[in-house]
Amino acid sequence: MRYLIAYATTEGQTEKISKFIGATLSGEGHEVRFHNVSDLSGGLSIPDFDKTIIAGSVHSARHQPDLELFVFANRGSLNELPGLFVSVSLAAAFQDTREEAGEYVDTFLQAASWKPTEIALIAGAVKPGSYDWFEKSALLEGDLADHVNKELQTTREFTDWDALSRLVSDFAKA
Repeated sequence: MRYLIAYATTEGQTEKISKFIGATLSGEGHEVRFHNVSDLSGGLSIPDFDKTIIAGSVHSARHQPDLELFVFANRGSLNELPGLFVSVSLAAAFQDTREEAGEYVDTFLQAASWKPTEIALIAGAVKPGSYDWFEKSALLEGDLADHVNKELQTTREFTDWDALSRLVSDFAKA
């Protein structure tokens, strides 16, 4: 099978997740092509693939505008293929904010007019070195404040790599 993994990344965690997904699929004998949606160089033909995986992260309650534009612009082709939408967020990491993570996905899919076959809410990471004052303040005072280290000194990854591996393998078998 030929897979397109198109992604948008802000702090690098979604790219790391996308590469992990690609390695999982390659290890199972599939062909994988990566595409960062911020790369406008062209040459991408979605109908050339058998399945698609679209991944993006949530910041300030929405996915990256480049991701939304990519999906909207290619919605016809994307809706013709089996697709997995991987939404990466801190809200997905905790039971009390998981519903909120689902709402981000609903908003994105409605705006992009895409109906993926499967949706995955994947926990992201806290990467303090990449935050400005506003982002740190929002994190420390928002819904996730009880779940993060108040000093925001060290990177903390919440991604469950074993669960992600199983999810990708199951999607490949479907």
